[in-house]
Amino acid sequence: MTDPWAELLADLGPIERFPTVDEMHVFVAEMGAAHPDLVTVAEVGRSRGGDAIQLLSITPPDGAGAAGAVLVVGQPHPNEPIGMATIVTLCERLLSNRAALQAMGVSWHFVPCVDPDGTRLNEGWFGGPWTREHYARHFFRPASDAQVEWTFPFSTEGFSVAAPLPETLALMAAIDRVRPQVLSSLHNGEMGGAYFYAEPGADDLYPRLASLCADHAIPLHCGEAETPVSTELAPAVYSVPTAQQLFDLAASVGIDPSAIVTGASSHEYAQRHGPTFGVVVELPYWRDARADDVTPDRSGHSRRDVVLASVDLQETSVARIRAMFDAARPLPPSPFKDAVEGFLKMAESGYAEAERQQARDDPGFDRPATVAEVFGGKDNVHAFRLRLGGMLLRALPADAPTRAEVEETFDGWCAESAADNQSEAIPIADLVAVQGGAILATARHVFS
Repeated sequence: MTDPWAELLADLGPIERFPTVDEMHVFVAEMGAAHPDLVTVAEVGRSRGGDAIQLLSITPPDGAGAAGAVLVVGQPHPNEPIGMATIVTLCERLLSNRAALQAMGVSWHFVPCVDPDGTRLNEGWFGGPWTREHYARHFFRPASDAQVEWTFPFSTEGFSVAAPLPETLALMAAIDRVRPQVLSSLHNGEMGGAYFYAEPGADDLYPRLASLCADHAIPLHCGEAETPVSTELAPAVYSVPTAQQLFDLAASVGIDPSAIVTGASSHEYAQRHGPTFGVVVELPYWRDARADDVTPDRSGHSRRDVVLASVDLQETSVARIRAMFDAARPLPPSPFKDAVEGFLKMAESGYAEAERQQARDDPGFDRPATVAEVFGGKDNVHAFRLRLGGMLLRALPADAPTRAEVEETFDGWCAESAADNQSEAIPIADLVAVQGGAILATARHVFS
């Protein structure tokens, strides 16, 4: 028999668009009806909007599966639909190859869409065109305190968060039911390169994750880490940040922890059932060769200069969005208004000072900046502006007096992003192959 771990996702055909929430519901029902001996479907909760959150479980034939359980979570952030396409593909391939399913000896569990309400607000860009402006104009992402991934119960040193969202409660129920040894939360970046979060000490796994990206011409993210609390385990592979680390970071720079600590992660919650190997797959929609270019940038600036300049420009952008948001008040209630307000609150909390402090004090920032670091610093600003600018436009009534000003500012930011653009859209099938391959590689590492 061929190697099921390595060949399960071979020869994927084209995938033209990302699935919608309704399409995922239909898919789950069809899989349950077509494979009643292998598939069980359970409703583990309901969203704030009343949509069902489901757990699809695939058990190997003939009682296999004693090696353990894998839980895969789609849409922990609703602007990240690569995971839904990956779940569809993995389920189809597992169920069409019973010999491979049995040979792996693992039970597979999927929460296809844990945030259906937020996902519906992104569906306007799921079929293209694959431009950053179109994406931003149809973009939605809730503020941190309304995100499934980081609102699990957490307490420390007189500080606690203990009001999980309905969607978080549903994911808690799925974790409690499955008790996974592997938990893969499927995330997406936007522009540039891929990166991963994984457990320390898995040195044989990290090169496999990188090689998946190389196989599909997706550059690695070799710029700054997403959070200053993560440890680099290998190129573009980082330790999973914890709520305690974020709390300690807030305390170290003297800011209110509630501004950046909205709860623990799904990975932390899963640990209560025993050791859980967490893997997070962060893939871009657009690849840019600068993302993994570690040669010195021609500007001659230090890494410190680049980070400080990026933080300064980000704060200027925050001030501009804040001014437009306040000038538009009162805005009618909407998830877009709440999201912009929440992201502004976090951006104004003093979190930027933690980045400044690290850049000023760490001697590792003395060296010349790389091309990847310069690219990443600029793109972080583009991403923030376009995300919040797009949501602010969606929050504004059509006849709002400030709409013309916001449109003009947003158009200018789109033009600046386009002028700096050297990217191309990545075929969805390549993204699915890498994300699904990373799940399989991690499961093989744990169970083989």
